[in-house]
Amino acid sequence: MGLPGIPLWSDQDVVLYHGTLDIHVASIMYRVNSSKCKHLRDFGRGFYTTTNRLQAERWAVNLAAQFAGATPAVLEFTVSRSALASLDALFFVRGDPAAVDYWSFVQFCRMSATDHGRAQKPWYDVVAGPVMGSLRKQTVIPDGDQISFHTPAATALLDRSQKVQVV
Repeated sequence: MGLPGIPLWSDQDVVLYHGTLDIHVASIMYRVNSSKCKHLRDFGRGFYTTTNRLQAERWAVNLAAQFAGATPAVLEFTVSRSALASLDALFFVRGDPAAVDYWSFVQFCRMSATDHGRAQKPWYDVVAGPVMGSLRKQTVIPDGDQISFHTPAATALLDRSQKVQVV
């Protein structure tokens, strides 16, 4: 017997949200270009998404507040779970102070404008995990998550996915 209101598992698509400004929507809808993304982010230079629409809306509003006359926008990507699983991915489940691997990786990415520092393949295609609140205090934003796309293979998946502006 299933849970009320919960569909049976069918390897459903993953819905991701990206908070941005309205002036960037057409460009992103045409093609996601991670080389235009900023360095020194939690998981390095990449295109960041979340499974939490409200979080994406907050990101968009905060971004718009930095530019006079800017309008926040949120894009929704519907991504094939199987296609996402085929990418070279790194996942962090926890962000508590004992999650040394998470904090080590975030510290590396926040302090170095390079790749992910891997020996054979410099970048992970996708990195997913909590959103850092404070590096020094080792806190994360409650109920926040981020899925970042770093390579042409990863952004091509987003380009092939269904996408729509929801805000």
